[in-house]
Amino acid sequence: MSVPQRPIILDASCLLNLYASRKLREIAVTSPQPFVVAEYVVQQEVLYIRRRPSDQEPEEREPVEIGPLVAMGLIQVITLNSEAEAITFIDLASEMDDGEAMTCALAMHRQCDVATDDRKARRVLSGRAPHVPIISTLAIVKQWAELACIARGELKATLLSIWSGANYYPGEREPLYAWWVGILS
Repeated sequence: MSVPQRPIILDASCLLNLYASRKLREIAVTSPQPFVVAEYVVQQEVLYIRRRPSDQEPEEREPVEIGPLVAMGLIQVITLNSEAEAITFIDLASEMDDGEAMTCALAMHRQCDVATDDRKARRVLSGRAPHVPIISTLAIVKQWAELACIARGELKATLLSIWSGANYYPGEREPLYAWWVGILS
């Protein structure tokens, strides 16, 4: 009998990046850890990704629709449900954006890993709750690519979709920066 894995709570940036990849469903199916996201993030922060149908057409905004993934049970939407969670959220919101604060507060109280690429959120969470694992968009994508044996060409297209759709390009401090550059070269 397998032991249930800790959920990964995605902040706004990670959810946008994974959605922009056009592979969120496949990534969620492959992940050994279930994905959760704060209701606030879904309703207030993750609204659109960028889409350019072709080089000849102007950029458009594409609405983010995670409802089908929620209905399939691949993403669970959660919200604060205790006074302790609310107090932690308010405390963290004085040091980071509301979406990241909500994500971190929920993770701290519900034994979730946090998926964030936000440096400030990573720094604050590491200081406040060093027991909460923090992972990045790239760590999730790399794990998917390895577990699902994704071909290099498909992986490159996925990373390019993240870059163009979510305007994400990792900094050189990102532990998987060399991996990203290597796949895109």
